[in-house]
Amino acid sequence: MKRLYPDLWQTAQQKQFSTLNVHGYVLERPRGNALFYNPRSTGEFEPIANVGGISHHYLSHCHEVSGSLVDVARRFGSALCCHALVERYLSSALPADVYFSSPDTEMHAGVEVIHTPGHTDNSVCYRYRSPQGKTYLFTGDTLYLDGGEWATLVVSQDGGNHRDLAGSLALLRSLEVDVIVCSVSLGEMRIVEVTRPEWHGIIDELIRPLAGT
Repeated sequence: MKRLYPDLWQTAQQKQFSTLNVHGYVLERPRGNALFYNPRSTGEFEPIANVGGISHHYLSHCHEVSGSLVDVARRFGSALCCHALVERYLSSALPADVYFSSPDTEMHAGVEVIHTPGHTDNSVCYRYRSPQGKTYLFTGDTLYLDGGEWATLVVSQDGGNHRDLAGSLALLRSLEVDVIVCSVSLGEMRIVEVTRPEWHGIIDELIRPLAGT
């Protein structure tokens, strides 16, 4: 694993759908470490164990569901957490321990859960104010990097739509954010630090083509 900040680690890169680069992120916390997204490789279990394991595993949406979630739960005894609408994608062998259902935001174990439908109807982002001084926003696939440029994608077969996505982006624009942590990228994955004006500029550019759709 690669240490990004004093309390944030990035797992090794894996491939999804042959084209997407994916990582998991381990957040060290006094109340128990958290894993965001799905690392999709048991090869990362030993490094995760070496930083204290995890108590909670947070999914951003249904596209992170795979058989490897069972491996994570068995290895670490962690609680799987996701939006309630992800339940239909999970097998009977692995129901989630925590389902989020707020239409707006809620807090869970010190992590702010932000419902951001649009990419799918079950997408959530997570925000964490680190005692180290940075505020991390785990965006899932609500926004991601495509060849170094910010992009969005609506997956209608999983409940996504443009109107919801525009509303979710507007909500994210209102938040204080220092570090953007996406779940996937096309091309190089980068963890991006932003000022407030830069964050507003990113979101404004993404919302503009969604207007009127």
